[in-house]
Amino acid sequence: MKTIFDKCKLGNLKLNSRIIRTGLWESQQNDLDAIYDRYERIASSGVGLITSELYSIYPKDKFIEHSYRMDNLNFMTMARKLAEITHSYDVPIFGQVEFIKYNRGIDLDIPVNDLTIKDIRKIQSDIIEAAQKLQYCGFDGIQLSVGNNFFLSKFINPYYNQREDDYGGNVLNRMRMVLELIKVMKDNLDLHVSVKVNSFDERKDGFDSAESLEACRLLEKVGADSIQVTRPLSPLYFTKKLSAEDELIDYTTKLIDSVDIPVIVGGGFNNKDHMNELLNTTNIEYMSMYRPFVCENDFLKNWKNGSSTQSRCLMCNNCYRTKKSTCYHF
Repeated sequence: MKTIFDKCKLGNLKLNSRIIRTGLWESQQNDLDAIYDRYERIASSGVGLITSELYSIYPKDKFIEHSYRMDNLNFMTMARKLAEITHSYDVPIFGQVEFIKYNRGIDLDIPVNDLTIKDIRKIQSDIIEAAQKLQYCGFDGIQLSVGNNFFLSKFINPYYNQREDDYGGNVLNRMRMVLELIKVMKDNLDLHVSVKVNSFDERKDGFDSAESLEACRLLEKVGADSIQVTRPLSPLYFTKKLSAEDELIDYTTKLIDSVDIPVIVGGGFNNKDHMNELLNTTNIEYMSMYRPFVCENDFLKNWKNGSSTQSRCLMCNNCYRTKKSTCYHF
């Protein structure tokens, strides 16, 4: 019988459990001690891997007030301390590097179709520089979001991308910017590269599941080390009143059979028994959780000692809507 608390490996990384904590917003930017305390409680709880909150590479990005800027004078100090904390509990840590808008000087929010080749190279070099910072600070990996509604997800989506050059058209061309970027990182850095990918896009003529599977196979070919399955506005689909789990599980099981790298699935998990059941009735090996860690940073301790099997998280989505790294209720 597999359990979520099995020791396992994600690529070359040793994990203390199958649970990956995924961060999102950072509302304690001016209180580093609070951030350090939160990470210590998460790392000590029995989590397998920690993915940070959003780290913003552009100072005028949409969510800049709710994410830690990588050009902040305290960023390197903060990031190095987080790596020290998580590693003291033998927990690896990834930095989540994402952005919504690409700005070219005074031209704000450049659409995908208006990017020049120079713009594309600039984005690639900016992400590589971010990865170099993470490696210098002791992080074990970087997570790129080619999913949700971030910029790179739009670039690979035919709903947004109608380019007629080598970066538009079929899946390979629309993925080219990301594939080139990952190839350079894998050739020059010692980081695990994890990529978050949408299982599909809800928009008509958008990124569908067949294209997503093809994109993931291309990611594997250029050296991506793992894939995390998501969908646009994912927390909104996983509440007490609404669940899109079945279709996400179905896609994930197909993806696992299509690639030979680890696949992580998220989707509103908050019950230990249900998660263990999925581990033993599907080919899924790794599961991501976001909101339960906001509600109660160290809830996994209770799951591990058997005192509870259900997270206190109400799945109210207040942390998602208000962009807080702390819980409204608890």
